[in-house]
Amino acid sequence: MCSSKGAGLGVGRLPFFIRMSLNIIIRGGKKGRSSQDEIAYYLRKANEQAAVREKAGYTKRQEQVRQAAKSLEGGKGNFRLKRVTDMTTYLRHEQQNPGCWADKGFTKDFEKANPETVVKH
Repeated sequence: MCSSKGAGLGVGRLPFFIRMSLNIIIRGGKKGRSSQDEIAYYLRKANEQAAVREKAGYTKRQEQVRQAAKSLEGGKGNFRLKRVTDMTTYLRHEQQNPGCWADKGFTKDFEKANPETVVKH
């Protein structure tokens, strides 16, 4: 039985197996490790593949968003719908360049590069 006043423990003292330090040994050498260039190459490839997957889904997402926004077309003044963009694309651009959607130059370039997002009145 163990109590807080037990033999060898003392008040507030932990058992030796809890106080024991942990040593982790990592073997050195190059065997099986990738170089920085190899890691950069694989990361670049993974990013390119992710971009291809996102662009493949972009057209479908954009069509769905455009259909959902049909009822919002029209309006006057500041409440007139100007552009329809799916959330994935919106957030990706916002993460890459925070505040970009408030920049008139960015939105003009985006609309020129993605004419399917522009709502014509």
